[in-house]
Amino acid sequence: MAPVAPLTSLRFFAALWVLLFHLRIHLGQPQPLVLESCLQAGPLAMTFFFVLSGFILVVASQGKEPWTDLSSYAWRRFARIYPIYLAYLLLFWAVIGFAGDLGAKPARAAALLGLTDLTLSSAWFPQAFLGGFGRDGSWSLSAEVFFYALFPLVLLHARQLSDRSLMRALRWSVALAVLGPVLGKYLPPQGAIPETVYYSLPIFRLPEFTAGTFYAVWAMRNPTRLPSGRKVSLWLAVLVLYVCTLSHALPYAGNDFILIPALLVLFAFSLREEKGWAYRVLATRPMVFLG
Repeated sequence: MAPVAPLTSLRFFAALWVLLFHLRIHLGQPQPLVLESCLQAGPLAMTFFFVLSGFILVVASQGKEPWTDLSSYAWRRFARIYPIYLAYLLLFWAVIGFAGDLGAKPARAAALLGLTDLTLSSAWFPQAFLGGFGRDGSWSLSAEVFFYALFPLVLLHARQLSDRSLMRALRWSVALAVLGPVLGKYLPPQGAIPETVYYSLPIFRLPEFTAGTFYAVWAMRNPTRLPSGRKVSLWLAVLVLYVCTLSHALPYAGNDFILIPALLVLFAFSLREEKGWAYRVLATRPMVFLG
């Protein structure tokens, strides 16, 4: 089975980026200009999670066919996510209830918002993201549940495509990920659909997931064509420079034209046979646990 440990560990750094973004909002402490710009771009980390989900599910499914035993596949996904999520959600509700935030909402609204959290459907209701309990982060798991449900079909389709068709599907995924938010922001009537809808609604984030899926299938077929360490370093340098300087000019998902290719190069590098020091560090048990 191809290794997934280093890919799992990478989640920690994306989660840390999101955490620092939210701490910056709540603490309101001014930071040096470059650091401030990087922290403001924290929501871009959600693209990381969604692309990685598609990629890592393909890697973990090597030699398996999830569509042949859907009940087992669904149970594994549920058991991996929901028990921990439910414990976190109950703790979150207890905290906001103690702080008085829960009581500030009408009982009916609070009940409906709570129901969307319990059923992992909050991402489909923009009002839950904008004015509800969006602070608990359940919207991203809600999107992941949607992706997991579609994954067997996406993987079945991807495995039937030629390498050239996979690359074409990948380019379409990137284009769709970018076009929705960008056109929504700049074409009239401007602002008719809030940017947060493009940001949180799963259907608009689906192309990020399919991009990871299509490229992972291609990478698993072509182990001799995986990116070199030099190429990965170049992409990462360009990505960091772009994120910390120019990414604010576009809606968050509008940056996918550079974010998705850079992430895919990074993820594919972990599949190379030769294992450098970075791979060995990311594959350690503590790093995998953090991820």
